[in-house]
Amino acid sequence: MRKILILTLTLIANYTFAQTNLEHKQIERKGFVIGLGLGAGVLTLNTNNTTNVTFSTTLPNIKVGYMLNERFALLALLPGANYKYQGKDRGFEGLIIAGQYWLIDNWWLLGGAGLTFDAPAFYTVKDPKTANFYTGLPAFTFTTGYEVWHKGRFALDLQYRIFLGKSNLPNNGQREGLSNMFIVGFNWY
Repeated sequence: MRKILILTLTLIANYTFAQTNLEHKQIERKGFVIGLGLGAGVLTLNTNNTTNVTFSTTLPNIKVGYMLNERFALLALLPGANYKYQGKDRGFEGLIIAGQYWLIDNWWLLGGAGLTFDAPAFYTVKDPKTANFYTGLPAFTFTTGYEVWHKGRFALDLQYRIFLGKSNLPNNGQREGLSNMFIVGFNWY
């Protein structure tokens, strides 16, 4: 009888421990969303049939929006890439309306479209009238990310983002850009 009791208690303890470890805590996402991203990658710019490929950083990469349900957020996104043009820092960026959907608890996809901005870095502008600020349509982005850490309503994720846009230059010129960025994201839900 003693052996049966020890075997039963061992099985119950193992079953309870296994169930505790298998239990998955649902990540709560609701309400207002804000995210900041820092990263780097490659930016390809085609300006009037001249192509330039360069290493680029991305800062600050901002997203703001609202969780419509526990898996889908509607966002305004500011993706971009920094580059040098004629010795000055510029940004090839966008204003994107996007949707972000969590396929599983930690893995998400984001896609959106909007307006392209090609502008000097804010810290280089001395006179806004001569800033050479260009806009254009369209701009598209696709991003996938994996949340590697959660604490309360904060999540840290690793992202891969493609951003494609076209800006209109003076004298009927165009600048097309394609950025491929790896980003670390800091998000609050």
